[in-house]
Amino acid sequence: MRISLLQFAPVWLNPEANLHLIQEHCGHLLGASDMLILPEMFNTGYVLDTSLLQFRWQAETIVRLQELADTFRICFGGSIPMFRQGKWYNTFIFVDKDGLKFHYDKIQLFSLAGEKDHYTSGKSTSLFQYKGFSILPLICYDLRFPYLSFDAKIPDLIIYSANWPVSRIDHWKSLITARAIENLCYVAGVNRIGHDHNGFEYPGDSRVIDYNGHTIATSNATNGVVTVALDKAAMEYKRERYGFLKDRMF
Repeated sequence: MRISLLQFAPVWLNPEANLHLIQEHCGHLLGASDMLILPEMFNTGYVLDTSLLQFRWQAETIVRLQELADTFRICFGGSIPMFRQGKWYNTFIFVDKDGLKFHYDKIQLFSLAGEKDHYTSGKSTSLFQYKGFSILPLICYDLRFPYLSFDAKIPDLIIYSANWPVSRIDHWKSLITARAIENLCYVAGVNRIGHDHNGFEYPGDSRVIDYNGHTIATSNATNGVVTVALDKAAMEYKRERYGFLKDRMF
């Protein structure tokens, strides 16, 4: 499976502009990638005041991604603000040419910024299947809590859709690597760049770590896409050879 990581600076409260930018990058990925992974709240920026959000944006975002998936033969994963049953969630969505196929609500809301005062926490994690990979989607602050990825159902790929600030980027690098080593799996972390209206600076540094803890793809602090192929057979061979996962206790 080939995955691509798109890091950019989302335009504040402007889904149309952000989706247009995503479309531009899709044109270069036709036939070259199976999945495009996007940062946290890629359609609006990391908006904490939910009164600024419009309910229609989530449906418009999903429909637009579905159209792009059909046109460019690719699928999408990333988080958006989502309103359901009277509550706002920070939700990872997986969209292909048939529409919304899977979603996950962020469990560990970022208390330091007050996210838990505006959004509702998710209740559980789960895996979805794509191209023969078992994929676990998580969101930003979830990265600090290994219990979310340490489970009897072991993922082949963990995705982190993030807005991770420059002041703690060393934590980002170390924790992503740790999650890969713990699970003998691939980990893809997509971070945004630039500054947002909350006053935070983001350095990018999106990266893919393999099952050995090696960085196999990374981005600097610029707008752009990095693409890498994941080798499931090689990962399974390493898992069988070492046997570490069989020694887990819960």
